[in-house]
Order: sequence, then C-alpha cells, then structure tokens
Amino acid sequence: MPTLLDRLRDDVPRRQGESPEEYAVSRKQMRDIIQRDLIYLLNTTNIEDQIDRKRYPEAAKSTINFGVPPLAGEFLAARQWTDVEQTIRAVIERFEPRLMKDSLVIRVLESGAAIAHHNVLSFEVRGEIHMDPYPLEFMVQSSLDLETSQINVTGARTD
Repeated sequence: MPTLLDRLRDDVPRRQGESPEEYAVSRKQMRDIIQRDLIYLLNTTNIEDQIDRKRYPEAAKSTINFGVPPLAGEFLAARQWTDVEQTIRAVIERFEPRLMKDSLVIRVLESGAAIAHHNVLSFEVRGEIHMDPYPLEFMVQSSLDLETSQINVTGARTD
C-alpha cells in the first residue's frame, strides 16, 4: 500500500472525482515509492544517541527516532560491516513494513570501484514487497559515505 501522503496527493486537482482504478498503484509505481521512501529513511539521522532507552523505550521505537544512527566520521576499518548491516536491517524492519522481514537481505558489494573510494561502503538491499496477488521483488544498490553519512541509491531493479 502506498504511504498516506501518496494516497492523499491529488494528481489532477481540477477534476472533481476519481475512478476506483486511480486509487490502485501499479507494481512499478509501488517499487518506485518504496525506493523513494528508503532513500528518505536511510538519509535521515535519528536521535538514538539522545534517547534514554531505559526511561523511554517506546520513544526509542517510535517515529520520533526515524532514520539511522549517525555514522559520519567512522572508518571502515573501525566499523565492522556486520554492525552497519545490522543497523540498516533494524531501521528498515522498523520503519518500512511493506518489505517482508523474512525476505530482507543486505549484503556488501565488493568491487574495484568500491576500493578506490575510501570510506565508502557499497551494499545491496534486496527483499520482497507485500503485494497482491503475489509479492514483488525489490532490489537497490547503494553506497554509504562514512564521512558524510549520505546513502546514495545507485541502481534499482525494474520490470
């Protein structure tokens, strides 16, 4: 299902009514929506380090803590890939329920180009989107710049 914002947006504001077909989204539109929302999610820094989890456990799990913890200033040698993968996985599982948790795979992409860029980690996010009548495969390739905490989506699977 698209986000509430997508459902409330009026693509043709001058027209008084909409047909039922206009409420549905195509598989390609859904993939594009999920990709856009993942970009927002992964490029937002949360306030994890400012929340007392023992005192406010629900706040730590809520949308007030939307995004990923700060990763800027880290070095690839100092931060294990498994830590980054677990962080990205936890954030996606918490804030992107349209992706099926048991299908989510996050893996590092090792290539000569990645080695040339210091403190840039290339990775792939793969999974399935909840859709009827059957799930939709989803995959994006991304890179995380550990100096700026920016995550850039470099490619996406399309039909």
